[in-house]
Amino acid sequence: MKRTGLDFMVVAKGCPFEVASLVLYGTVLPQYINEDLVAKIKKIEQVEMATPILLTQAPNLKSGKLDIVYGMEMADLGAAKPEWKIDGGLPQMADEVLLGDLLAQQYKLHPGDTISYGQQQRTFRVSGVLKRTNSEEDSAVFMPIRTVQEMIAKPGLVTSIGVRTKHSLMIDSIRDQLSSSIPGIQIVTISQISENLSNLFASTWALTFSIAILVSLISVLGIINSALIITFERAAEIGMLRAIGASRRDIFLWTLSEVAILFCVGTLSGILLSLAGSDLIEALVRQITPYVPSGKMIGFEPALGAMIFTVFFIVSILAGFYPAWKSSRVDPIKVMR
Repeated sequence: MKRTGLDFMVVAKGCPFEVASLVLYGTVLPQYINEDLVAKIKKIEQVEMATPILLTQAPNLKSGKLDIVYGMEMADLGAAKPEWKIDGGLPQMADEVLLGDLLAQQYKLHPGDTISYGQQQRTFRVSGVLKRTNSEEDSAVFMPIRTVQEMIAKPGLVTSIGVRTKHSLMIDSIRDQLSSSIPGIQIVTISQISENLSNLFASTWALTFSIAILVSLISVLGIINSALIITFERAAEIGMLRAIGASRRDIFLWTLSEVAILFCVGTLSGILLSLAGSDLIEALVRQITPYVPSGKMIGFEPALGAMIFTVFFIVSILAGFYPAWKSSRVDPIKVMR
């Protein structure tokens, strides 16, 4: 959340989840507020930075796509994102743009190349390419805010105002001051967005846990079914073993050992396939999830792997008890007949 470089957003009144989408996903909201509010916010002594943000979607006829465009004050953008690494530089002219890494790769563009946007297909020069941030910024276009306002015919209007305070303890007092002095706005802090998302994640976790239990039950039923099939298909073999001296205990342990082998092969294969596909899974997560942490996301933890293996080994053995008991009850005389 801190990577947004802001403490709270000033937007038109609406749903907090819409604001979360605005901050995290680049969602284009239909509400606009007047850019003049920036000057009022800057007059508050505890405010370190207030920057207008205009989010929109611009058609690129060459690709047939709508790209997310951030209209921002370039000086504020550099201050809000000091950790950014750019191949080239920030746009300095009205006809210059900064491209996210994924977008630049998709269009095969480099600093100095040109790209066209808008209904009139206005041509822009690529001033720089933002190096990978593992966030939605990698698929965005950054333009001077005046250019975006002109392109979508919204002079003096913005979708939000990003505010950063001199100290986090001042957020509440600034929020109360703005709410009382400026009607028709909504102030959503990063902590509120985080709380809303945390509630959403808690619900998602409960759903995921329920699915995991359901999958485990299906696996247990699959083990029982496989072991019973082995018993029925090998009835003659089991009867012959009994006839030549194998005890019921021997048949029981033999069937149970096959269940254990089946489990071990399946579990180890699943772990290896998960590790082999981890890069693909990670790439998918990075494309659909905003502000993903940098570095390797998926790794193998031996302790967790051992715990899962042990728990499900016990479960599979318990699931194999009934088929093993069933096979040990095979009557050799009936089978021989």
